[in-house]
Amino acid sequence: MPIEKLIKKIKEEAEKKASEILKEAEDEKKKILESAEKERVKIITFAKREAQEKKRAKIQAIKEEERINEEKKITAKKREIVDSVFKRAVVILKNESAEEYRKHAKRLFNLAVQDGDEEVILDIEEKRIDSGFIEALNKENGWNLKLSQEREKMGGGFKLKKGKKVVDFSFPILFETLGEDLLPQIVKILFEQ
Repeated sequence: MPIEKLIKKIKEEAEKKASEILKEAEDEKKKILESAEKERVKIITFAKREAQEKKRAKIQAIKEEERINEEKKITAKKREIVDSVFKRAVVILKNESAEEYRKHAKRLFNLAVQDGDEEVILDIEEKRIDSGFIEALNKENGWNLKLSQEREKMGGGFKLKKGKKVVDFSFPILFETLGEDLLPQIVKILFEQ
C-alpha cells in the first residue's frame, strides 16, 4: 500500500499544483483583462477627446472663414459706398459755378505745377477753365503755362505736360489717389458713431 499512498500523494500534489497553476492563470487572465479594459477605455476616451477637438477645430475654422467672408462683404459694401461718395463729389465739382470751380482749380494748379512752363491739357467738356484763367495763374505765380489745343476725355480736371512727363490731375486719378489716403477718415465719418 505504500505505493498506492505514494501515488495518491503525488496525485494530490499534482492536483494541488494544477489547481494553484489554474488559479494563478485565472488571476493573470483577470489582471490582463482588467488591464486591457483600462487600456480600451483610455483609447476610447482619447479617441473621443481627439474627435471632439477635431470637431471643435473644424467648427472654429468654419466660423473663422464665415467671419472673414462677412468682413469682406462689409468691406466691399463700404468701398462701394465710399466710391459712390467720390462719384457724387465729381458730379458736384462738375456742376459747381465757374467761380467756385476756378477756386478749386487754382489750388490744384498750385499743387500740380512743378516747373511753371508746362502745357495744360483740359477735359473735352471743360468750359470754366480758359486761356484767361491760365493767364491769370501765370501772372499771379510767375509761371509760363500754355493752354494746349489738345483736349482729352478725362472726366474733369486737367493734365500738365512737359516733354514726355505728364502730371495727371484728372478727377478720376485725383479721387483714386486721395481716396486711398482719405478712405480711413471717410469710413470713420460714414460708418462709425
